[in-house]
Amino acid sequence: MREQLRRNNGSGGRRAENGRISRPIVSVIATAIACLLLSFPVSADVGQYPVELPPIDQVVCASYFVYDITKDEVVLEMEPDKRIFPASMTKIMTVALALEHLDTDTIVTVSKTAMDATTPNSTMMGLKVDEQVLVSELLFGAMLPSGNDAANVLGEAVASKVLEEKPVASPADGGNSKSLIEVFVDIMNEKVTELGLVNTHFMNTNGLHHDEHYTTASDLSVIFRYALSFEDFRTIINSPSHAFKATNIHPFDGWSISRNTNYLLADPWIVGPESKVAQIVGGKTGTTIPAGTGMTLLSVTKNGDELITVVCGIPYDSANRQTTYVATILNAGAKICFDADPVVRVEGNVMNNRPYNAPVGQGPESPVPTDTPEPTESAVASETSATAETTQGSSVQKPSEEGSFNWVEYLRENMVVAILAVLVLVFIVAIILLVIIPSIVRRKRRKKRSSGFQGIRRI
Repeated sequence: MREQLRRNNGSGGRRAENGRISRPIVSVIATAIACLLLSFPVSADVGQYPVELPPIDQVVCASYFVYDITKDEVVLEMEPDKRIFPASMTKIMTVALALEHLDTDTIVTVSKTAMDATTPNSTMMGLKVDEQVLVSELLFGAMLPSGNDAANVLGEAVASKVLEEKPVASPADGGNSKSLIEVFVDIMNEKVTELGLVNTHFMNTNGLHHDEHYTTASDLSVIFRYALSFEDFRTIINSPSHAFKATNIHPFDGWSISRNTNYLLADPWIVGPESKVAQIVGGKTGTTIPAGTGMTLLSVTKNGDELITVVCGIPYDSANRQTTYVATILNAGAKICFDADPVVRVEGNVMNNRPYNAPVGQGPESPVPTDTPEPTESAVASETSATAETTQGSSVQKPSEEGSFNWVEYLRENMVVAILAVLVLVFIVAIILLVIIPSIVRRKRRKKRSSGFQGIRRI
């Protein structure tokens, strides 16, 4: 009798112990699922957030000017004739004159005077004295990294060419001949007069500060329009980057790879999804402490008009707001332009029309069209009948198709949700197999044993 009681107590202990075994198993499963969830990368946490542009009345600058080239009319302006320091936007004139006077495949030697006319802390292409460089490379060097050295070399090359053709272009000044850069500055100011500008005067090739080196937002738009008359100028400002060709001093290609200082060119999405701008073509920035910062920009609106946007005199301590300020003024001008002529002539948005830099033949590959065989008359007839049958059937099925939710497509596009669903399903199955089913089995065994146990019989 005592032996039977011990057996019963032992089996009860084991049953209790078996009941306790399930808890660690559940804990292990839960911990494993939690680790998987924590270790799985969630793409929603990483990415580019939209940029909220300031309203136009919060843009702080000395002046701005938006001009519609296509319609030849002013779209938007604020203090367009206020005198400002152009800083490196000066290089628009320098590069335009180089394109007017020089062949782009000409090789130019960098002089010591050109290098001495720069300052150590200013932006540079990276040239060295006696380096032999193509004019085409100097053009990119002046515009993309805003190289003051490249601007000086171009200025001297233009001055030399003009002096060869017209020696009288270098008059005596106090008994001493002018330097080549001074001659080029005279050429710049002659072009200013030729363009009919009365509020612009240049003192150097690159925009380093000088009190007598000034212009206005409206004058800059005229100078920019003159530069745009050269197709190569459009190519240069439309380049987000440039890898420089080897020279006698830098013996390998790609010795310097420059990024365009115009950030709107590489990231035009900053203008926002509601913008009426269809393309950012490019332009030139300029920054010094006295001038502050600014940008001259060419863009195309959705109705196909070309806009010149000039923003000048953003305070130097707010220079990091240059891109968003320019985007705000650009958007305002583009909206006015589009509202006056609301016809979409340019498909896509600024990202569809974003430029790239690559050699000829190494750009994006276009999809190769496949030759589709012409259908036979029988195929056309069968296709027509099938279409008619489908149309008749779809009149009844279409509402249910539109109202249904495609879970497969949803889970395919949302992999995180799909993986979470699988893990939850595995967890549920594990609970059923390791906890619920064993518990049911144990209950049945206990019930069976209790029904067969009659207690202790008396003798």
